[in-house]
Amino acid sequence: MNTASGYVRSALFLFTVLVLHLTLFSDLRVFGVAPEVPLAVAVTAGLVGGPQRGATAGFVIGLGMDLYLPTLFGLSALIYTVWGYAVGLLEERIIRSAWWINVLVAAVATAGGLLVYAVLGELLGEANLYTEHLYVVMGVAAAYNLVLSLPLLGMWRWSWVRLLAEES
Repeated sequence: MNTASGYVRSALFLFTVLVLHLTLFSDLRVFGVAPEVPLAVAVTAGLVGGPQRGATAGFVIGLGMDLYLPTLFGLSALIYTVWGYAVGLLEERIIRSAWWINVLVAAVATAGGLLVYAVLGELLGEANLYTEHLYVVMGVAAAYNLVLSLPLLGMWRWSWVRLLAEES
């Protein structure tokens, strides 16, 4: 297996997650809230691959979401890129940790990412992102991503197995 296959796996993984999010996961609602799988993908990419890969995965999946969403173009890509980078930097510099801490970080980062998305969106002119329902959305999405982060972490490790071995 060469380095190129890691990038092909990553691209296929991102495309598959984006399609599943837009078709299947968007209909799985608890309290009217669907999972925030693209944000979980960016965060788990940062946890597994570090800041550069987290930012790259966040940008790609965020751009895919921006092509679909009727909100301000580039907002998802910006938030997911920054969040993937920040979590990757946190993992690299501070927490190199157990699997359960990574899962908790993914949940907390999801809630924080949604808050930043809503606040920044409101500041840039998107109406009705910061509502009283936002905190319910943050809590439910964090719970979803708490569960989804384990398989996503495993998928990133599978995707980058050769790339991660070269860096060690």
